[in-house]
Amino acid sequence: MNQLISSPLSVVFAKFEQDWQINGYPHLDYDPDWLSPCQLGEQRNGNIQWKPFLREQQGDFSGIEHALELRLHASIKAFYGDYFSAGLVMDYQQNRIELVQAWNEQDFEILLENIIGHLLMQRRLKKQATVFIATTDDEMKVVSIDNDSGEVVLEQLGKGIEQVLAASLDEFLAKLLVAA
Repeated sequence: MNQLISSPLSVVFAKFEQDWQINGYPHLDYDPDWLSPCQLGEQRNGNIQWKPFLREQQGDFSGIEHALELRLHASIKAFYGDYFSAGLVMDYQQNRIELVQAWNEQDFEILLENIIGHLLMQRRLKKQATVFIATTDDEMKVVSIDNDSGEVVLEQLGKGIEQVLAASLDEFLAKLLVAA
C-alpha cells in the first residue's frame, strides 16, 4: 500500500511556482465578487495574477460523508482539502487535462455539491464510487480517484472506469511532473 504524502499537490505546485517565478505568474479575469486568497497584488487591465494558497484548515468533507453514508478516500480529501487554486492545465499521455481545484471557500462548497451529484449518479447507475479530479478534452471523460482502492482512473461519465492510470494519487502526480 502506498503512503500518502500529507499534501499531495504541494510538490506539483512547487514545480509550477519555480517556473512562474522565472516566467511570471498566471493570470485570470478579475472578478470583484469572486475573490480568493490565491490572488497576488492588484488587478491590472481586468486580470489578476494568482498562485495556489495553502489553506490554514483543511476543507471539511464530513457533510458529504454523513449525507451519503460513505467514507471518502484520504487522497480525495488531501487533493481537494489542502489548497485553494485555479485549475492547472497539464499534458498527460498526449492528452490535455485540467486539475480541478476550488478557488475560494464558496467554490469549495460548490465543488462539494458537484461531488455529491456525481456520487449519487454513480449509485443510481450502480457504478463504482469515484470522485473526479481532472477534466479532459473529451467532455464525457474525467480523471477520477476510485473511492475504494485510491487508484487514479480514466472514467467515462455514465459508463464507469475505462482504465487505471496510476495505483495512487501520489504516483499519478509524479507522472504528471515527469510530463510537465
